[in-house]
Amino acid sequence: MKSYSRRVVLKSLGATIALPWLESIRALASESPARSAPKRFAFLFFGDGIHPPEWWSRGNGAKLELGPAFASLERVKDKVNFIHGLCHPSGTCDGHAKGAAGILTGLRPQGGREIRAGASLDQLLAQRVGGDTALASLVLACERPIAGFHESGYSMMYASHVSWSSPVTPVPAELYPSLAFDSLFECRGGRAQASILDHVREQLRDVSRTVSHSDRARIDEYANSIREVETRLARLNAGERSATTDALRAQRPANGLPAMLNDHVRLMCDMVALAFQADRTRVATMLLTNNLSGQVYPFLGLRDDHHSFSHSWQGREFAAISRFWVEQYAYLVGRLAATQEGDGTVLDNSCIIMANEQWTAHSALKVPLLAAGGLSGSFRTGRTLDFESSRNRKFASFLMTVANRMGLPFERFGDATEALDI
Repeated sequence: MKSYSRRVVLKSLGATIALPWLESIRALASESPARSAPKRFAFLFFGDGIHPPEWWSRGNGAKLELGPAFASLERVKDKVNFIHGLCHPSGTCDGHAKGAAGILTGLRPQGGREIRAGASLDQLLAQRVGGDTALASLVLACERPIAGFHESGYSMMYASHVSWSSPVTPVPAELYPSLAFDSLFECRGGRAQASILDHVREQLRDVSRTVSHSDRARIDEYANSIREVETRLARLNAGERSATTDALRAQRPANGLPAMLNDHVRLMCDMVALAFQADRTRVATMLLTNNLSGQVYPFLGLRDDHHSFSHSWQGREFAAISRFWVEQYAYLVGRLAATQEGDGTVLDNSCIIMANEQWTAHSALKVPLLAAGGLSGSFRTGRTLDFESSRNRKFASFLMTVANRMGLPFERFGDATEALDI
């Protein structure tokens, strides 16, 4: 037991599962050097602007008031900073064809046939902290990439990729929840198609016998989370919602996409939560919509596509879409806030950002931005931070601040040469 690290890794038949933080293991390995909780970064992106009339907050702490767009964050608002008034330099993110590529790089992508953007913050962080985990980063998407060129002369590759490992190399995003699950738990295709938990069941029992009562509860909670995701994946891919839970648990889901966007995005949020809970990675990026998005929302009673509604951003339809995406963010934040880690929660040790590259369709006046989590004491939360009249309104300065507090200081990032004091 003294050789156990902060995470207990169980392996069997080509499957790997890492258990969450356990206080018993820390006590049994007490002679090992003390380690602070890991810091984690996640970035969720949705494009084509928001519905401004509902996108507001005011006050701090107990007096923090939220606009209708943020209603789903009410119960975790003390863990969130509502950031207003930051902006990009002209030409970086305005226009449909380049916003996704510009938002985490702080650079204006190059037009024409030659692809050139910049290395994105998530991948720079992955280079810094990725060696400590099984996966350097987790890059997910809920919409297929778009091919070709926009009429403005920019490659649609810029509209479909937030994460870039180099100026000329976008990181391929995993679109399939089942394959994202496999990458987290090293489920190899040649293995018997059974639940990941079934492969490590005996080892799981052995560990549970040696830890405290509270740690047994943590292990049970984590195993239930994995089992729930497996079950939902199987149900969605099999298309048999009436099948019994036991029957669904017995088989790993086939590859495929959920038919409905709301099911798809929740599963992807679960992937990020599981990855952070088990410390499989400390950097995650999720593209929820492309620029010029074709996402559809029949579950909201809407018939047209995302981009079409964005041109009527004043309308109730686009207001519903803006609220929907904040609800998905609130779901992930809530999951991480409910997951104990040491003396706090996984959310307390993370910075979970959601942003849109534009304020309204065709206007990059300012960046719609939410940031949840204290990043191991690096940020105070539960605040409205308004930079509308500040000397420094650069979004890249905010990214510099996050990078600095993740242990990756920059002298310059994008158009910024100084971090924000927040």
